Amino acid sequence: MLLTIYDKAGNKRADVAVNDSSTQSKEVQGDNVLSLSFSYYAFLALDVNDYTDYLGERYWLTERYTPKQVSEGEWEYDLKLYGVESLIKRFLVLETTDGDTNPLFTLTATPREHVAMVVKAINDGMGHITDWKTGTVEGTELITIDYEGMYCDEALKAIAEKAGGKVEWWIEGQTVNVCRCEHGEEITLGYGKGLTSLERDTSNTAKFYTRLFPVGSTRNIDAEKYGSPRLMLPGGKKYIEQGVEEYGIYDHYEQKAFSGIYPRRVGTVSSVRSEEVTDDEGKKFTIYYFRDSELNFDPNLYELADETKRVSFQTGDLAGLGVSDDHYFEVNYDSAEREFELITIWPYDDDTQLPGGKLVPKVGDTYILWNIRMPDEYYRLAEDEFQKAVNDYNKAYWMDIAVYKAPTDHEYIERHKIDLYPGRRVRLESTEYFPKTGYRSSRITKISRMVNLPSQVELEIGDALSVGVMEEVGNEITNIKNHTKVLASALPDIVRSWENTKPTDNNLFSALKVLKEIEEKAISRKKDDTASGLITFLKGLCSHGTAKALDGFEVGEFIDSMVAGKGAGIFPDGRAQFERLEVRDSITVLELIFNRLSAMENDYSFSESGTIESVSQLEDGTYSLKMKKRWDNDFTALAENDVVYGVVNDLTSGSGHYYTSWLRVLHVDTSANMLNAVMYPDSEVPGGKNYPPEPLMILSHRGNPVDEERQSYWYLSSREKCICMLDGVTKPILEENNYAIIIGKLKQLSLFDNLPINYRHSYIYCRGIALQDILRIDYQGTPIRNENNRGKWSASEAVSDPYKSEKETYDAVYHYGCKWMCLVTGTTDEPQYGSASWAMVEGNPDFSIDIESSNGWYFDAERFATTLTITGELYNRDVTAHILDSDVEWTRDTGNVTEDNAWAVAHAETGKSLPLTVNDLGPDYMNMTGCKFIARVLLRDGQNNYETMNYITF
Repeated sequence: MLLTIYDKAGNKRADVAVNDSSTQSKEVQGDNVLSLSFSYYAFLALDVNDYTDYLGERYWLTERYTPKQVSEGEWEYDLKLYGVESLIKRFLVLETTDGDTNPLFTLTATPREHVAMVVKAINDGMGHITDWKTGTVEGTELITIDYEGMYCDEALKAIAEKAGGKVEWWIEGQTVNVCRCEHGEEITLGYGKGLTSLERDTSNTAKFYTRLFPVGSTRNIDAEKYGSPRLMLPGGKKYIEQGVEEYGIYDHYEQKAFSGIYPRRVGTVSSVRSEEVTDDEGKKFTIYYFRDSELNFDPNLYELADETKRVSFQTGDLAGLGVSDDHYFEVNYDSAEREFELITIWPYDDDTQLPGGKLVPKVGDTYILWNIRMPDEYYRLAEDEFQKAVNDYNKAYWMDIAVYKAPTDHEYIERHKIDLYPGRRVRLESTEYFPKTGYRSSRITKISRMVNLPSQVELEIGDALSVGVMEEVGNEITNIKNHTKVLASALPDIVRSWENTKPTDNNLFSALKVLKEIEEKAISRKKDDTASGLITFLKGLCSHGTAKALDGFEVGEFIDSMVAGKGAGIFPDGRAQFERLEVRDSITVLELIFNRLSAMENDYSFSESGTIESVSQLEDGTYSLKMKKRWDNDFTALAENDVVYGVVNDLTSGSGHYYTSWLRVLHVDTSANMLNAVMYPDSEVPGGKNYPPEPLMILSHRGNPVDEERQSYWYLSSREKCICMLDGVTKPILEENNYAIIIGKLKQLSLFDNLPINYRHSYIYCRGIALQDILRIDYQGTPIRNENNRGKWSASEAVSDPYKSEKETYDAVYHYGCKWMCLVTGTTDEPQYGSASWAMVEGNPDFSIDIESSNGWYFDAERFATTLTITGELYNRDVTAHILDSDVEWTRDTGNVTEDNAWAVAHAETGKSLPLTVNDLGPDYMNMTGCKFIARVLLRDGQNNYETMNYITF
């Protein structure tokens, strides 16, 4: 395949032909790499951000590359270019709200807002563009991520994990999605259906379990009062099982997913106040207080020993801020005032306090109070929430770990025009792997394809991703960081009219962008459409299907006239006009009409010919003839020693007088279109008179006494009886033969040695002839029936000529490698076994049967069970439907004649399908070397019987 490499400015560096070891490798939530190997005749200086395009995707070079020199004029290249999935590993996620570029910050926001921030980092990293958009993002709950020098790919992984469930990040075109990568129309694949093999692998997939041990939180739990130091499932259940029967026990311990579930109440701030105080060193700071008017218990009555009450804000400016990953503030509660005091902290290296400045509690903010023992009614609610969370966790994370690996059959993929890409939905069919349903609906998780043969792909199909792809990004504890929140709508990003973002299923066009697309690309590329105006194609037009011009077709400056016409045109009725028609191979017409009266009052020769332009007689009596040049490299029609004949009618009176010239070519100068020829004396030509050549005379080749390959011609005359060329050039040159027409180099062919040449016979010799109808008669004039071969049978064409005694011809056709004779006039029936309209006259007359086993051919004898089914073939076609069950006989051979005969009697009416169990193998099946089942089949068509047999051995 020829690929073009460009520099980062878009200038072409070179066109390179990559070799067959070049591959594209791409996986869900992983790398996208184009590995290219090629040789080039010169040294190419390849630099960072040089790129190439392959299958609609762009791949960049991420480091400067130096090739290997193998000779003076040859350099070897082994490049790795990376798609955007790998390229974004270079870009940090930055907080830029205040015009700063801070890589250390914390954000609490919806998953979509997080992705929008990462997309902005990608756009900035790609040169401060706006082409990259946010697509589909799952999850609506607020999530908190500490961005501590986090790259874009790491950030997307973290967002996907925080969003929960089977969420993955992936890129389609220039749109970033955080959702399960499963899209596109479902395709059907299987062994023999696009796949050349199929392998099931469970060794390298994501975390898998069949028994989940959910670990509850210790928050707000009084172990002595509750009976456990941690929150429990209802009824005290320790674990949940799923898939144990199929896979056995695989334990999984999960705590983090349920750490946010505990007996708790989400309160709402109803009022806020603050006081400015001075510390022991005389430094002033502000203390903030808030109330919750709906709090219906006194937290001081529910204190836990050795614990300090804490508050974590869920919304508002303090959400995601506070101490540690729990983002909490320690509080005191004044029972009399029913008021919380927020303990001030100084998380930064300056004098900034929290709460403080703009980051303070406000009315309407929500919070959770913890490190207290909650009232009893909250425990039951927490247990129910814990149970629901465990069930949701199983739905979101439990998956079949099997990954099915398979190489594709590239011819099948190309024939069915199947597009293969990560995330493509697949219906994977296999009765062996999926015995209950026969298939499994899944998706492609990874591809590795040959660059030179894109349809040759190594696929991985499954629900789970490979280990390492979904590993959790660690969130290290950092200092308290400044906070930013990016506002974003719940809809995908809008592609505006001036932007070049590629459209996907996960972005939207603005109204102006839609209008622009309609104006610029008004004709649909995927469905029938009509253009009301003139369309001009600057680089040509290519149609893979039938191209129709309903009102005709014009080329050049077309004028419709046979006399003064110009250009070329084809009309709706099929009429066409051309200035000149050149046909390289052949031309076939039903009728040839000249737009003038064509009458032949001359001799007509089917052989090489040329027209004399001028004549000069030389001193030695020979003639120098200049021939008209009809095309480049003319004149090559005549050769040395050719006997040539020319005739001219003077048309002076009556039918005119014919002047004939007989010449022998002495020399040919093809570069000058010149012939040197000698004229035969009068005594050696018919009529005893030979005339000199003259301009505009057409010379035709009649033979050659030396070159046997030039001793053939076909001659017709309106005035002469017959002209036969002799073997060589001797007197007389021509002779008359009593009206017999003789064609070809007759006396040089042994075929004609013993044939009588007289008034009763005519003989024609030629290398090839095409006829529609031919009538043969015997010496008495009685017609002899001939076969009219219609070629390949067509269902849309009736066959009208059956084989009957009163007909001279009968129709015959070919179908599935057999030749069939027509028996019924006008039949459109398909030639096949059992047809009353046809008789098979040539082909495969053998009737054969095949035996298939529903469960294969290899069994554990103790669990043996299968069904044998007979299929039959005759005349290269399946005739199973014509086999009657009563014409099938099954017998068995185990070596025990008595038992085998009894078995045969019991199965005498089995028919074409024979169910077998271990009991059918005979009483001594454990000790025998084999059990043979024989099928004998009789096929009857009313006139003929076909009998055959086959057997299988277990």
